[in-house]
Amino acid sequence: MFKVKKFILMSVIFLGVSAFGISAYAYSGASLFSSEGCIACHTINGKGGTVGPNLSHVGSQRSLSWIKTQIVTPGAHFASGSMVTINGKSYMAIMPSHKTMPASKVNAIAEYLESLK
Repeated sequence: MFKVKKFILMSVIFLGVSAFGISAYAYSGASLFSSEGCIACHTINGKGGTVGPNLSHVGSQRSLSWIKTQIVTPGAHFASGSMVTINGKSYMAIMPSHKTMPASKVNAIAEYLESLK
């Protein structure tokens, strides 16, 4: 149990998130964002990849519902392969669908992202 808590805490520190002021669900979402590979494409607070948009403040731009849909069915918002401009930067919409991801993981990641203001 201690190792799991330490992993979550280290993931939260790595992603630059304070454990204070976010729900326990969002707190676990920070580590899931890393362990599920999202950090490979997306940047949060200067850490991560640049293939996808920077999500450091996505919670101030998108609703929880929008974020959940984007995780599970990204084609609902952006046609796969299309060019999308977000915050003045263009990206090719290539985000994989996570339809088989358990709802608990989707909810945790979405709540974490929605907490990023």
